[in-house]
Amino acid sequence: MEYTIKPMLCKLRSEPFTDNRHIWEVKYDGIRIISKVQHKNYYLQGRHGGNKTMMFPELHLETRTPVVLDGELVCYVSGKATFSNIQRRTNRINGINKASLEYPVCYEVFDILMANGSDLQMLALEERKNILDNMLIPTDNVRVVPYVKDGIKLFQQVVDSHIEGIIGKDKAGPYRQGKRDWIKVKVIQSDVFVICGYTDGTGWRTTTFGALVLGQFDEAGLRYVGSVGTGFDNEELHCLYHRMKAIAGPSLSRGGYVHLKHRLLYAESHRQGISYWFGTIRLLRARVMGASEPR
Repeated sequence: MEYTIKPMLCKLRSEPFTDNRHIWEVKYDGIRIISKVQHKNYYLQGRHGGNKTMMFPELHLETRTPVVLDGELVCYVSGKATFSNIQRRTNRINGINKASLEYPVCYEVFDILMANGSDLQMLALEERKNILDNMLIPTDNVRVVPYVKDGIKLFQQVVDSHIEGIIGKDKAGPYRQGKRDWIKVKVIQSDVFVICGYTDGTGWRTTTFGALVLGQFDEAGLRYVGSVGTGFDNEELHCLYHRMKAIAGPSLSRGGYVHLKHRLLYAESHRQGISYWFGTIRLLRARVMGASEPR
């Protein structure tokens, strides 16, 4: 069952809506996982095809027939999804069992692509949801994602609960691998940026870094969009600093920062606004929500 599935994706929309065509789900702040399950045995595939099975030994994933599922792995703290905790689990080589106890995950399943050898991807989403309910056996850390018809009401609920956003889906739509047919409405505006380098830390940060220097690609190439120095706890500071230091080039006297020889790190940054300075987009009051390999 180790063949690659390209997960169906979302396009960003500024506001939610309610109509007769769409259903809506909460957007989970975790990592996307395709699971290929044969009763109690499973294989976990990351968004880009990597094998993530050994990283999450605590999952109790069980189905009535062999299936391929789509969902999100989430770490909860006091009932709220915490992206920084799921980052502590991804790409870990050592201490996996200990991490599974400290930062246990829950698999939130929202789609089924195959069941008992039959390809379900061309079926309507609503029909796939019904099959999913019959095939998946809910456990203490695996469950089916609920959905509603009223996108406006659900969006207000996630705003009140400080959840990241909601996902809208055509209930008659097929599962189109790699296509951005689903709709994502975020409560807090965010985007993914390239970490181009970092500034030297001062004060209590003298052993790490002060801020990340971020860029973003457009038609003209990579442009500078701002520096972000908040959103890290002490463990994240040191972890990210050592990852950057391993690929750091010489300091740039003009920019006053250390640049990365290989721009292999991305950062997701939430911000409250955008300003334009001499035609360049700059971030306002931004904080980093996580750093990862290119997605």
